Amino acid sequence: MGERWGLRVVLLWVALLAAAGAGAHAAEMVDGQGNRLPVLRGGWTLWNPYQFVQPRQAERVEATVAELYGIDVDITNAVAREAGFAVEYRFRPWQAHLAQLRAGEADIASGATPLLAGPENLVASIPYRSATTVLYLRRDEAAVAGLDSVTALLRALRTTSFRLGVIGGAAYPDAALNAWLADPANQGRIVPADNDYESFRNLIGGRVDGLLTDRLAGMAASWRGGWERQVALQDLALSGEVAFLFNGTTVPPGTVDRFDAAIETLQQQGGIERLITRYQLPVLMGRVMDNGWFKAMDIVGTVAFALSGVIIAVRERYSLLGAMVLAALPAVGGGTLRDLLVGREPLGVLASPLYLGLVIGTVLAGFLVVRLVHLAERRSGRPLALRSPARQRARRHLYEVSDAIGLAAFTVTGVAVAISSRTEPLWLWAPLLAMLTGAGGGILRDLVRQADRIDSLHDAFYAEVPLIWGFLLIAVLLLAGPTLDPDLFFVAVLVTIFGAFWTRIAVVFLRIKSPAFA
Repeated sequence: MGERWGLRVVLLWVALLAAAGAGAHAAEMVDGQGNRLPVLRGGWTLWNPYQFVQPRQAERVEATVAELYGIDVDITNAVAREAGFAVEYRFRPWQAHLAQLRAGEADIASGATPLLAGPENLVASIPYRSATTVLYLRRDEAAVAGLDSVTALLRALRTTSFRLGVIGGAAYPDAALNAWLADPANQGRIVPADNDYESFRNLIGGRVDGLLTDRLAGMAASWRGGWERQVALQDLALSGEVAFLFNGTTVPPGTVDRFDAAIETLQQQGGIERLITRYQLPVLMGRVMDNGWFKAMDIVGTVAFALSGVIIAVRERYSLLGAMVLAALPAVGGGTLRDLLVGREPLGVLASPLYLGLVIGTVLAGFLVVRLVHLAERRSGRPLALRSPARQRARRHLYEVSDAIGLAAFTVTGVAVAISSRTEPLWLWAPLLAMLTGAGGGILRDLVRQADRIDSLHDAFYAEVPLIWGFLLIAVLLLAGPTLDPDLFFVAVLVTIFGAFWTRIAVVFLRIKSPAFA
């Protein structure tokens, strides 16, 4: 299954490359005064989230165009513009890009280790970011491999028939590892690939025993390819700096110095850190939200929110259609409002039939239960024990717990949509979208039923819960910045979920009210 999904991902990227025509993408060619900027010949390869294309609907008709995005793309454009240049991008696999750079057919490459500088007129800029290289193994073999350092990996490479997958032309921040990779005697056990998706397919297919990749790129590829449960990440404690590479004979004199000065300026302003964080967070958040436990919480919350509409429909004697509307609004209404606000396509409710299916199933189950209760009462001539105060309290407590689970899950979902939509500033929009996702649908429901009083806007301490915890979550993520560890990210999400859940439970059982405005 994982390999089939991986193949679909690769085919999608191939289609996007075709849409892009493997042609040139260029940053804006003029400066703020309208002066034409000198253009450097660059390149890009499929290396999500550093360099990748993404489809965008064009203004006219039929048109779908592929736009170039990524950490390195955005940093390159920002640095080049600060230095007084524009960069033209053509699709070139990394190994081909290096060859063309050496041959004078390209001027600049981003995402390179400075160790590649020196021979054949290659000149490196000062570093503009750092990177960590990791090893991926098949999950069922990771426990016995013991490959937790570069030394252990080199020992395995020298003493066993271990086959290693790499990106063609890549160099790593370890001289001994690079020397082993460059040795002609070892080429039979090195399997180069053009991109991480191809490399992971080689690993899953048994063509390699392990693969080297950038930590964030590996997480993105294994998540998007559907291979996360089949592979295991091994930290090698292998980190290094990343810089621009130039052909010193084809770029104008002083180009490298101007890039160095621009890098220092943007680093002092925090611009590079912000760009890295913008692309890093969607990968980390997406991996968490694809976990089975989070999906289960999402389902429980959706059913609980739908159930709130069913309860009102029974109490106020709505029709079956009316019950559907009252159940759907709190369950999916807030998320739909959120998606419309940020221009998300497709809307979450349209992307999967699951959520509307849960709403319909909850309403039909409620309809059946109500009918059965009425039938049993008519036959017995007295109210069922289900209506006793103790049973009603138990059901109320069960509902409140389920509702709190949903509110906690929807809080994280709202923050996730703010991150994936790249709404700025995140510290403002993430908590607002968390609140809209968690409480917006309930407010819509009360507006539709023309309620005399909308509790969430009066004294009920409800919408404040996702607002507060959404703000705390995004604050932690932004403060950590590019150095955010994936494990810390996971912990931050868990703390947010438990915090929102227990806050809501405390509000219910301690009867905490929202502060009055007047």
